[in-house]
Amino acid sequence: MPSRSARSWWAFQVWPAWLYTALVLLFGSIPQGPPGAQRLTDKALHFIGFALAAWLWCRAFRHLAPAAPARTAALRGWLASAGLGALLELWQALLPFRSAELLDWVADALGALLAALLTAAFWRRSERTATRA
Repeated sequence: MPSRSARSWWAFQVWPAWLYTALVLLFGSIPQGPPGAQRLTDKALHFIGFALAAWLWCRAFRHLAPAAPARTAALRGWLASAGLGALLELWQALLPFRSAELLDWVADALGALLAALLTAAFWRRSERTATRA
């Protein structure tokens, strides 16, 4: 039987981050972007997409280490999302029908940063409200 920590990596709070990561890598590996992508600029898609990745990873890391401060989960979520963005750009540099751009990664990292900061602020506010009650 797997240990508690091994099972935690596949908990409901964690597996959406894994699934989303796989989808980012999948859609980042095909010649065309995701459906409906033409309505937004490339950088806006990167910003939004990696903000969502950061939120999912913040949520996952908060579940995996509930006793850790909210900022730790937020930092880990940001690092996971920004790292995913860097990995995606490196991967796309190897694909003949895709291109890697530093500004794409900057948009990834900024979107992830905003999501991580907002998530940490929400958690801190929720904790303060809970301690007053």
